[in-house]
This record gives sequence, C-alpha cells and structure tokens, in this order.
Amino acid sequence: MGILIGGAVAAGGVLMAVLMALSAPMRGRETGLGGMALSQAVAVGALGLVLGAILAVEGVRWRRGIPAAPFHPRQTGWLWLAFAVLLTVGTVASVLDAPPVLMALLHAPTLLLLPALVLSLVGQGLRGRGGSWADVRGGLLGGALLGTGTALVTEVALVVLLAVGLFALGLLPQEWLQQAPQALTTGDIPFPAGVEDLLGMLTPSLILVALVLVGGLVPLVEEVTKTLGVGLAGQWLRPSPARAFLLGVASGAGFALAENMLNSLFVGPTWGPGILARLAATVIHCATGGLMGWGWGQWWARRRPWRLLLAFGGAVTLHSVWNFCTFGLVLGGLMALARTDNLVWTGAAGLLMLVLLALQFLLVCGAAAATLWASYRLSHSSP
Repeated sequence: MGILIGGAVAAGGVLMAVLMALSAPMRGRETGLGGMALSQAVAVGALGLVLGAILAVEGVRWRRGIPAAPFHPRQTGWLWLAFAVLLTVGTVASVLDAPPVLMALLHAPTLLLLPALVLSLVGQGLRGRGGSWADVRGGLLGGALLGTGTALVTEVALVVLLAVGLFALGLLPQEWLQQAPQALTTGDIPFPAGVEDLLGMLTPSLILVALVLVGGLVPLVEEVTKTLGVGLAGQWLRPSPARAFLLGVASGAGFALAENMLNSLFVGPTWGPGILARLAATVIHCATGGLMGWGWGQWWARRRPWRLLLAFGGAVTLHSVWNFCTFGLVLGGLMALARTDNLVWTGAAGLLMLVLLALQFLLVCGAAAATLWASYRLSHSSP
C-alpha cells in the first residue's frame, strides 16, 4: 500500500507540474510572471516525487522486514557545501536574469535542501538516541501531507468565515462582493494597479483583521496540525521525549518543505534573499515542531498533559511573533514604496523594517540554538 500510494503521490505531483508548466507561457504573457510560474511548477513536481519516494521506501522496508536504523547522520558537510554552491550560483544567475528554465532547475533542489540541513544538525545532536530514520521519514510525511493539508483546509475555511463576517459588518468594499462571483467562475481576480491602490484598500479595520488572522489564528491552526500525526501515532508508539522531539522536528521539517515548495513565489534579484527567508522559516517550523513533539512525548510517555499545554503556548507565541514581524515587513515595504518622494516617511519605514529584520534574526538564532541544545540534552537522557 505504501508503494502504491507513493506512486500515486509522485504521479499526481508530476501531472500537476506538467499542467502548471504548460500554462506558464500563457500566464507569463498575461502577468509577466512566466519564470515564477515555471519555477513553481518544477517545485510542485519535485515535492510530489520526494514524498512519493519516501512512501515507497517505507513500503519496501515494511515488505522486506528491514529494521529501521538509528537516526545519526555523520557525513553532513556535503549538504552544506551543496547548499552554498546552489545559493551562490542561483543568486548570480538571478541577478544576471538567467533563463527561467535554469532558475527552475536551481530553485527546486535548493528548497529541498533546507529541511535536510536542519534535520542533519538535530540528528548529530541526538547521536542516534532519539529515534530512527523511519521516524524521520514518518514525521516528514505527517507534516507535509497531514499537517499541511489539514492546515490549508482549516485556514481557507477561516478566511471565508472572516470575509463573510466582514462583508456583513460592512468592513470590506462592496465592489469586492460584486466581483466575487465573476472571479470564482472565470479565475480573473482583480489585482490593484499599483502600490497606492493597494494601500487605499487596506483600511485600519482590514489591517487589524489581517493581524489577528496572520499573527493569531494561523499560528494556532498550524501548531495544532503540524504535529497532529505525532499526537495520533503517540497513542500506539508511546515515544520517549527524545523520540517524540525528533518526530516533532521531522514533522516541522515536512510542513516547511511543503510550504517552501508551494509558496516559492520569488524570482529575479529577490531569489537569494527569498531562499534565506525560507531557510529562516524552516528553522522556526522545526523548532516549534520539536517543542510540540516534546510536549506530546511528555503526555504519552509520562502522563504530564500540562507540559503539552506549556509547549503549545511556547510554540504559538514564537510562531505569532515571527508572523507579526513578517506582516510588518510587508506593510512597511508597501508604505515606503507608496511615498518615495518623502524622505522622512521612507526613512521611518526603512528603520521599522530594519528593527523587524533584527528581531527575526534574533528569533531564528535563538530557535536554532534552543533546538540544538534540546537535542544534546535529550540525547543524554535516552538509552
């Protein structure tokens, strides 16, 4: 069954990638984003192939009764070397406006390496005492398929409910409601003509709702769904805290993998910074996933549910602060672009963005250090 499902997932990803690639020239003529569409198509196909291969490997292992080896990657320097080479080549190629096909071929493998880099560091910290390669593969599948799918459905439902409520309260422009049926039937979504038009649409009430959604509801949903597979499997596995921690980190890596491949919407000179931003987001997802996994382990193995609640609160808080900073960066960038003739306004927006970037840098460094510290501590407490 694992082999069959893996083949279906791989075939579905490739089919979707082919359809997206065929529509890329048309989308490029209409929006000028053909290169972005092609990179996205290759990323979706690569995601399907990777997840399908993981399922197939697990199916073969179970079929042949092969025991799972402890997760202790030793030779990981080549991963960092490959990432450095891909990042350098891709950044230079993007600045030189390389052909979209070349950028697409550089884009997908670079994004695939990001979760592997974090997992390799955690595996070296646990030194094979926290779980097996099968745990890592299972966590990746749970985070990428169950976690991402459940979060996507839940978040879309929340957005629809919020939109209906805002329309009922008159907080959204009525022309949006009039254009909604046409946009749903034809797919022709009206975008703002410029930054000024976009800022004109962002009323204070709409910004407040966006902050509540991005900084409050989204972290709540994602921190529940990201390690949902760990929580469900724990009823039978009864994992130790170290093993549950590894399962949580792997689930966060799988969630980040799917999010990176599906949201890789950056081309041109922004390619290099975009990859680094996705690496930072991967670290945050793995850190919060590991924290939640540890909480699940405390509940299932040691019957301490209050520690799960504490872990959930910490994960949601870290995720919320990260999302608030990201939202503030986007809003600050739009405000700076809208009034480029006002140096004081532009300088204030730029200073705000620098402060938010510094805060995000500290968050990433702290999350990475805490995750590595936890892996070393848990390795000493596990047989």
